Amino acid sequence: MRVKYMDKNGYSYIMMKNVAYKTYFDVTMDDYEDILKDFTNLAISKGKTITGPLTFAVTQIDLQKRMNIDLFISVEKCFKSNEELSYRTYFCLDNMLHGRITSNNFITDEIALLEDMNEFASDNNLTFTSPYYHTMRKSFSGEQGWIDVKAKVYEND
Repeated sequence: MRVKYMDKNGYSYIMMKNVAYKTYFDVTMDDYEDILKDFTNLAISKGKTITGPLTFAVTQIDLQKRMNIDLFISVEKCFKSNEELSYRTYFCLDNMLHGRITSNNFITDEIALLEDMNEFASDNNLTFTSPYYHTMRKSFSGEQGWIDVKAKVYEND
């Protein structure tokens, strides 16, 4: 199931502080689970407590369907960036369209949600200015999960 929160008068945002981040290059769909685990383990290996949900954005896809993916997660305290893992104080994006995937049919529902977001943008004279950011969330009990999908837009004149 997908839920849309697209409202031209109520944009969404992403705000994170103490952000660990890394870009993975030439990733395939089969690599997703491994890179998510690798990234989380890198943050933990730095001795950092994770304080927020994992966010990722696919920034490039080539003809062989290999992707570059940026991953972000908030941690408790700052650390010095190195070749394995980078740090930034803040990561903020505003004026974002927002949708949500709540089913286990991620691929099917993501395609439909992105089509809905593109249609909404077209109908409201909006232009996307960022990739789609996916934030993996779960309920306080940890029993239910969902993915928030957001993309920054610009209002055309």
